[in-house]
Amino acid sequence: MRHHVFAISVLGALAIWTQIQVQAVPTSFNVQDDIKGLEDTPPYTPIPDPNANRSYVHFYEYADTSLFKKEHEIHGLPFLPSLTSEQAYKEAARLTALLKKSVPNAMIYSEQRNRKWVQLAKEEMERKGPPVKRPQLLIVVDRNPKVQELCFVLAFPKGQGEWRALGGGKVSTGNTGRKLYYITPTGVFYNTIERIGYRALGTKNKNGIRGNGVKGMRVWDFGWQWAEKGWLPNREKGQIRLEMHATDPDFLEQRLGRPASEGCVRVAAKMNQFIDQNGIIDALYNQAAHKDKRFSSVLLKNRQSTPLAGDKLVVVDSSQIHDSQRS
Repeated sequence: MRHHVFAISVLGALAIWTQIQVQAVPTSFNVQDDIKGLEDTPPYTPIPDPNANRSYVHFYEYADTSLFKKEHEIHGLPFLPSLTSEQAYKEAARLTALLKKSVPNAMIYSEQRNRKWVQLAKEEMERKGPPVKRPQLLIVVDRNPKVQELCFVLAFPKGQGEWRALGGGKVSTGNTGRKLYYITPTGVFYNTIERIGYRALGTKNKNGIRGNGVKGMRVWDFGWQWAEKGWLPNREKGQIRLEMHATDPDFLEQRLGRPASEGCVRVAAKMNQFIDQNGIIDALYNQAAHKDKRFSSVLLKNRQSTPLAGDKLVVVDSSQIHDSQRS
């Protein structure tokens, strides 16, 4: 009888423990991302509430120029560069020439395609982005399976200049039909200092693949985002850590130009270096680096950050727009 009671007690305890464990794991937990993180990602350490002891100023919080200036003086931070339209066009032309020179297979688009990129960027920014406060570059990614490209778009505050597309290259976004592969979400995502990016360690997984590219490649972290589960017919959503990074140059880089990732945006190594070296979306990192070594340690020491640096990745899907126009 005692053995019988003990067995029932043990089974009851195990049942309770199992229920607790099941409840403790969120339904959106992405096992694949967690495994990848152990292989090539330092632990994500949340930064304390920036309002508690601020060491930076986010441009978009201050529409009033005088207040913006005052806050920078208080915190001893450099101003975000703000070029005239003429200066911005000149800098954009310089970057376009540099892109063609430094990135093999860089794509310089026709005027018609340039207009389409600008249209896509503007529409997504109007839907989900903040007002543009200064001339700056956006990295615009079209996840359309038939496109799979990025383009650098020069954005202006309303009435201050005509938006321009500079050029770009091939990418890979989230794939469908493979378990634990998510569809890269559309929207406007920020390279803010609420999260600290990192650099690839160059480690290989069990298949000999360097998921984030060779050692030293920059990884931009856009935080946890909701994304459709590409392997499920009902497209249930879960959370992924959205990043932009290089990929294995020997085995996977040749697959750029078609959906292949688990949800992140993959770019070529040379494109990664171009974005990194020129600080294309590092405007806020450049500011914070003057006060916080955590950010200066991520940035290249010899970088030549463009005065058009912004902080946004804009993901669009031109196939959805075409479908809505046909319906």
